[in-house]
Amino acid sequence: MLKLGNIGFTYGINGFKLHDFSLEIRQGDFAALAGPNGAGKSTVMKILAGITGGYTGAATASGTDMKKMDPAVLARIISYVPQSDSLAFDYSVEQIVSMGRRPHTGPLGVMSQNDRTAVDAAMEEFGLYRKRARLYNSLSGGEKRMALIARAVAQDSSVMLMDEPTSSLDIQHQEKLMEKLCGLHAAGRTVLMISHGINLTSEYFDRVILMKDGIIAADGSPADVITSDKLKEIYGIENFVVENNPLTGRPNIFLIPGRKSNIK
Repeated sequence: MLKLGNIGFTYGINGFKLHDFSLEIRQGDFAALAGPNGAGKSTVMKILAGITGGYTGAATASGTDMKKMDPAVLARIISYVPQSDSLAFDYSVEQIVSMGRRPHTGPLGVMSQNDRTAVDAAMEEFGLYRKRARLYNSLSGGEKRMALIARAVAQDSSVMLMDEPTSSLDIQHQEKLMEKLCGLHAAGRTVLMISHGINLTSEYFDRVILMKDGIIAADGSPADVITSDKLKEIYGIENFVVENNPLTGRPNIFLIPGRKSNIK
């Protein structure tokens, strides 16, 4: 579905770099991109989404160079949920979610009944229908996240790229969001999500891609990637143990303040 081949990218003089970076997101992937702050996760995500240019190498969607694709065509393949969205104008929740339909409405932006149905369904799915008239900037941080995710769902793209969508969400809403993402994946969506929650990542995702310093340090199943050796190498921490969840069998990390792990 999406492929980065030998990507080179630099932020300013002596800034962060991606060098010969390659990654393939396959159709049907349910994957998490994880790693320390500053590893390059958001940069990779924005290149995959077709938002960030100025790179060398090739970024393709369904085999086509993204730089040569019509934005509306690309938006029917890829939806993107940013970490935050600063708006020049204070739109209502319904207007925000309706923006997801722009790739389908043509140059005049006139919404059909199918478009309105998709918007209503997305707002209902994420608990926003009764708040549809609320202004975006009046929402809580968690509600804003849900509005941006609902916008991406209404877009009805093949691939959903999400940059830390669980930030600002309490544990109840994190669980609800992950279950909804599982449902979208089961219905055919390809999902790639940036996450700092190692245990959440392990419990839900089939594929985990760990980055450090602009490179992929590990890529595989949670059992292959979330190990004490790899986490020590990537995060530089010692005070933890990795144990399998007795209910799911998936690896979880447990921090031990003030003590060193005895895991070798």
